[in-house]
Amino acid sequence: MSKKDKFNLILQEVARSGRQWDENVPFALLKDDSFTVLGKDTSETGGMSWKGQLTAKEGRFVLQGSWQMSVPRQCGRCNATFTAAMTGDIDVAYQLGSPEDVEQAELELKGDEPDILSSGELNVVDVLREHFWLAWQPMVVCAETCKGLCLQCGLDFNKGECDCHLKKKDNPFAALKDLKFDT
Repeated sequence: MSKKDKFNLILQEVARSGRQWDENVPFALLKDDSFTVLGKDTSETGGMSWKGQLTAKEGRFVLQGSWQMSVPRQCGRCNATFTAAMTGDIDVAYQLGSPEDVEQAELELKGDEPDILSSGELNVVDVLREHFWLAWQPMVVCAETCKGLCLQCGLDFNKGECDCHLKKKDNPFAALKDLKFDT
């Protein structure tokens, strides 16, 4: 068995000098169809910039590096579409072992131990995809100064002011405003 491509490696075949990357990983490789937050049109997403290395030391293989990517997002305050920068670091250790070693390691769940790979195959794109989705923030804002939307009329406060607060609304809970509570 030999190297499949630049991201799918057979650890036993990695040279002692290791493997280095300074690559743009296309978004199509990172995409996870079950996670539809990004939507269908990801033309703004050029891919992930990945700089990393895989080194072999004392029976362990260490994958280290950093990635960055610009991703189209929707602001959680004003609903505007903008491009958000995402970054992350990777520092993961792997070790070759038998399928029984893998099962035992999963049962023990030690945090500092290397991941055990019984097949010796490592797909770096899978690692990058996992770290990308772990870094995903469910709600982002276009700017810290974003004023959001009016809850009454939906006007974007970043673009102007409305007079909704001046209009009298029939509110069934308005009578509760004047209640005094004993403390």
